[in-house]
Amino acid sequence: MSDFIGLSDADNYDNIEESNGNEYVIDDSLPLIEKIKKYVKSDLVLHRLYVIREFSDLIRIQFEQANEILIAFIEEAVTDNEPVIRQALVEQIPSVSECYIQYGGEDGYQKVLKNLLPIVAQLTTDRNPQVRMSAVESLQDMARIIKHQDIEVHLIPFIKSLVNDSTDEEHRVQAATLCHNLSPILGEELTKSIILPFIIKLSNDLSFRVRKSIALNLGSICQTVGVKDTTELLLPVFVQLSKDEMWAVRKGCAEVLIFISQNISPIERYSKLIPVFEEFVGDDSSRWVNNTAFQNLGPFIATFEGSQITPKLLNLYTNMINPSTIRFPDSDLVTHCAFNFPAVLYTVGSSRWPELKETYLTLVKDTNWKVRRTLSHSIHEIAKILGPAETKASLVQCFNLFLQDLDEVRVGVVRHFSGFLASLEPAQRESYILIIHSFVNDPSKWRFRKLISKQIGEMCDLFNLKTNLTQLTPILITLLNDSVAKVRSYAASSVGHLILKILNSEVNYSDSNSGNTDVNNNNSSSNSINNNGTNTAEAELTLEEINHLKNSTIESIQCLGTDISFSNRQVFTKICGYLVDQLDPVYFEQTFLPTLLKLVHDPVPNVRLVTAEILCKIHSNQYFANNQDVASAIQVLQNDQDNDVLYFSNLNNINNYNVNNSNVFNNDNDDDDNNNSENNNSDNNNNNENIEDKSNGVNSFNNTETTTTEE
Repeated sequence: MSDFIGLSDADNYDNIEESNGNEYVIDDSLPLIEKIKKYVKSDLVLHRLYVIREFSDLIRIQFEQANEILIAFIEEAVTDNEPVIRQALVEQIPSVSECYIQYGGEDGYQKVLKNLLPIVAQLTTDRNPQVRMSAVESLQDMARIIKHQDIEVHLIPFIKSLVNDSTDEEHRVQAATLCHNLSPILGEELTKSIILPFIIKLSNDLSFRVRKSIALNLGSICQTVGVKDTTELLLPVFVQLSKDEMWAVRKGCAEVLIFISQNISPIERYSKLIPVFEEFVGDDSSRWVNNTAFQNLGPFIATFEGSQITPKLLNLYTNMINPSTIRFPDSDLVTHCAFNFPAVLYTVGSSRWPELKETYLTLVKDTNWKVRRTLSHSIHEIAKILGPAETKASLVQCFNLFLQDLDEVRVGVVRHFSGFLASLEPAQRESYILIIHSFVNDPSKWRFRKLISKQIGEMCDLFNLKTNLTQLTPILITLLNDSVAKVRSYAASSVGHLILKILNSEVNYSDSNSGNTDVNNNNSSSNSINNNGTNTAEAELTLEEINHLKNSTIESIQCLGTDISFSNRQVFTKICGYLVDQLDPVYFEQTFLPTLLKLVHDPVPNVRLVTAEILCKIHSNQYFANNQDVASAIQVLQNDQDNDVLYFSNLNNINNYNVNNSNVFNNDNDDDDNNNSENNNSDNNNNNENIEDKSNGVNSFNNTETTTTEE
């Protein structure tokens, strides 16, 4: 390893102190091409490595000067004694080749074919495994950029030479890998005519390493040639290899069983592959083959039609949780069983739930929290398959258990709360309102509050108007006032669902007798449920009370725009950013736009910043394109004292406006929802409107005053 850090032998250590290490420093003041000339033949590995990684920059920036000399540098570096140099070189060649093709025309393309492609091909058989691996990936990239007709002339002969090389089994192993990697690029015809004969020949190789490589690399080839040729030509190869005397070859077959199953005819899948699988898990003497097959059993079942799955095959799946029935018990099999449960149930259908029910209920109580976690993340899918009646009978208790489990488990059901509620009967959904309240009111679990805020809009569609007005509206308002910015932002996206629910419900009352304020008088049973699962009678509330709650809800949202807290005014602007796409533009203009326009004069720059961005978005809406009030407000913001406000009020930036990447809307990764280290800090909304502590860049509005560190 001494060479890697630039020292050829131990004696060099004695000279470091005397030389102060100056000889190890690269002179960055040199022009790029001169720097490469100086250091490409340096005795120090780090020097050579540094400049080789700049080959692609050199050819891109200085093509005319580097056109000829770079090929010479590459041809010399390919023989470097250090594997790290050869690996770095082969990783650079595809980028260099693209530049030759782009800037060098036909002459550059010929250099790629005659000089660079052979170098990459040569390194696929390098003595170092890391170099070989990188070379195979680079050769794949090279095959994508050269003309299809040239692949057959310049690349296939090389692969053929590897296949026929009887002196070095490593070459034949690499040939199998190249056949797998290149078949999607070669296409169906070339793969059928050229690659398939290579595969058949190598599958009978005397070296088990070659046969193992063929077994492991059948996947892409099957997907390329299609069902007919896979069934007729590759399935016999697979079956033959699945009975190989070497367990490593059979294990390779167990690993690609799913790919084979996906690409053969249903009849052959049933008649040939089920016996192969049963051999793997029943009679095979290798625990590695046995365990690999079991790990792939769920996905294997998912490739069948439900009617083809035999009771024996399904019984093998359910027995994965029973160590006494398995020859080589492995605790990981239980996790695999749990993870694949939704796919298995979906394939066999709800009619065969009785065959799987006991297994599921056992998994729900497994002592390993990772098993319970995967089930908690998928229980809403199971409910969707089973339907409301069976969900009530079999899954509600499981769902309730998960709600009381560890946070690592509980996060799954919280994340998909609305999805599970959608599979319940409408009357049963009501019982979970209090649980939703408990999550929203827990100050120590902001990630759970964030997950609820992302779903509150969907929940509005699941409940009747009374529940929306009396239960979900207070929850939504609480989330809009949350101490964590992400919670507030996601809640803002849900306001439109609630308003649409309110506006659309007016149709339900339009036929009521004007002299009777009791909305139960609706020529139908007070318990009638419409297609959305809502109770159109809205029992126990009069029309006057309903209208009061409606108006109160709209007013509470409007009041956010004039609230003393800057964060609430900021949330209001975000709400408007969603509402302009969700509501009728006339209603939006009358109800929310006037309050939004006043915020152009807000004393807090970050409120004006978000207002500017939203108004530019509104201006890009066809309905508001000629609205003078909007245009005048943007003009005011274009004269703002704050640079960020000026940027977002510039209509020339509208073409660059992207809602998904906007600082107003959410673009975060929910991986942090699995991190249960809750941050108890909260925004310090001290209502000091003169504070203008902004960070640089488009995310500055999230950092005014004191905000929560959310990641």
